[in-house]
Amino acid sequence: RGIFAGGETASTSFVDTIDYITIGSTGNATDFGNLTLARTFEAGAASATRGVIAGGYNDSYQNVIDYVTIASTGDATDFGDLTVARASLAGTSNTTRAIFGGGDSGSAVMK
Repeated sequence: RGIFAGGETASTSFVDTIDYITIGSTGNATDFGNLTLARTFEAGAASATRGVIAGGYNDSYQNVIDYVTIASTGDATDFGDLTVARASLAGTSNTTRAIFGGGDSGSAVMK
């Protein structure tokens, strides 16, 4: 599965929607669930089991980290917090660990 989360509408409304696609077939995205907080400019990382969505912006910079179990649909669950609230950050992962870095918290974040 591929997961897409959050965003912003043309009317500047922040979105908490999570959609998914089945990578092995063609077709439209399907509703997966919702983030714990509507936001945009967040980052993602994943293993084969868990997807993690971190940071973002919703009228202020966010430090929220959510997770979902990729094999099943449902709402995201609070995972914890970033060390600094930020948006436009980057995320990467392997099978064991996710790393989030950089971003914007009103000024460049170097952590």
